[in-house]
Amino acid sequence: MYPELFKIGNFEISSFGFMVAVAFLVAYWIGSLEFRRKGLSEKLLGNLFLAAMIGGIGGAKILYLIENVPLTELLKNPISHLLSRGGLTFYGGLIAAVVLAFIVAYRNKISFWTLGDAAAPALVLAYAVGRIGCFLVGDDYGVPSNLPWAIAFPKGLPPTLERVHPTQIYEIIVMTLVFLIIWNIRKKPAPNGWLFSIYLLLAGFERFFIEFIRSTTGSPIPNISIAQLTAIGLIVVGAAKLISTYSKAPNIEKTTPIGKKRMKKRKS
Repeated sequence: MYPELFKIGNFEISSFGFMVAVAFLVAYWIGSLEFRRKGLSEKLLGNLFLAAMIGGIGGAKILYLIENVPLTELLKNPISHLLSRGGLTFYGGLIAAVVLAFIVAYRNKISFWTLGDAAAPALVLAYAVGRIGCFLVGDDYGVPSNLPWAIAFPKGLPPTLERVHPTQIYEIIVMTLVFLIIWNIRKKPAPNGWLFSIYLLLAGFERFFIEFIRSTTGSPIPNISIAQLTAIGLIVVGAAKLISTYSKAPNIEKTTPIGKKRMKKRKS
C-alpha cells in the first residue's frame, strides 16, 4: 500500500489522486484516437472531456456524501464536506458525466450515442486505471477471505487487519479485458449507439457480480447494494438500446439510396 506518494510541507500527493489524474489523461488520449478516427472535432472532445471531469468528480463526491454522511451533518457545513479530500463513488460521477454529455451533444447538434460510442473504450480503460488508485490507497476492498491472495489493508479506508478480497485487482483485470474486447470490436460496422450499449452491459454485469464480495453500501432491498441497483439500471439501458437499435436496422436499410433504387426497379 502506498497511500501517499510524496509530501512537501502540508501539501500531500496521494496515490489515489495521482491515479485519478492519470485515468483522465488516459481517457483523453484514447478518446482523441477515437474522435479522430470517427471524424469528430477536437473542440468537441475538449468540451466532452471538461464535462466528464466536472461531472465525474462532482457527481462522485455528491453521491459519496449522500451514502456516507448523515444529512444533518452535511447540512451544517456542506462546503467543507464537498471540498474534503477523498471519498468518491464512481456511479455518481458516471451519472453526472452522462447528463452533462447529453447537454454537450445537444448544444453541438450531435447524437449522444455517437459521443457514447467514441468514448466507450476510454471509459473502460479509465475505470481500470482508477481502480489502481483505490488499491494503492486501500479503498473499496472486499469481504474477508482465506484465499492465498487475500490482503490486509492496515492503513486502508477504513483500515482492516483482516485479510480480504482485493476486489480492486479483480476489477482492474476484468475491466482491462473488457477494454480489449471493446477496442477490438469498435471498428465493426454497426448501428449508432451499439458500442456504448455493450459498454453499459459489460460494465453493469462486472459491477453487479463484484459487489457480492465487496464491502459496500446496502440498499433498501436485502442483500442488494446501491451499486448493484445502479448496475442493473446500466444493464437495462444497454440491453434496451441494443434491442431497439437492431430492431430498426432493417428499416434503416430500406431508406438508403440503394434501397430506394431497388424499390423503384421492383415497381417498374
